[in-house]
Amino acid sequence: MLNRSVARRYAEAFFSIAQEQNKIDQYQQELEKLVQVIEETENLKEYLAHLLIPAKEKKEIAAKIFAEQVSTTTLNFLYVLIDKRRERYLDAILAEYKDMADESRNIAKAELIAAQEVSEEDVKMLAEKLSASMGKTVQLNVSVDPALIGGVKIRLGDQIIDGTVAKKLEMLKEQLKQVKIS
Repeated sequence: MLNRSVARRYAEAFFSIAQEQNKIDQYQQELEKLVQVIEETENLKEYLAHLLIPAKEKKEIAAKIFAEQVSTTTLNFLYVLIDKRRERYLDAILAEYKDMADESRNIAKAELIAAQEVSEEDVKMLAEKLSASMGKTVQLNVSVDPALIGGVKIRLGDQIIDGTVAKKLEMLKEQLKQVKIS
């Protein structure tokens, strides 16, 4: 939980700079580039996270690697993370930043859990209906859970729409428990 709150604070700060400069998309791509290069470069993640390596050395290495790949603003943001020993939160900061960027673009993410594979056509139709009812563009992430027996479950933020056979059977079970037999 602490990781998320730390990441959220830094993401909010960077996002506000991006909004002021009207470069939300550019800075998102640059953060993605930072994370990708750090993940793909052997031992770089461990090097940046190492507590005994001075921040000055880490920033010199970061400058050599990223100076040509990202803007000065993004590089300075990485320097701040290094100075504050928050470089290990970069993945979480990127995730929080993406959420903020999507919200500013009026995009909501939802999870569609189905008992079996759902056709692209049905996913598209469902996304359109959810978008119309919410007033936002809804992007569905589809997953399959055979334990649902049939139907679908949609999780949109803290809201859950459960139209599964498993849920209906559970409700029927509860109703049958309430029936008095004379």
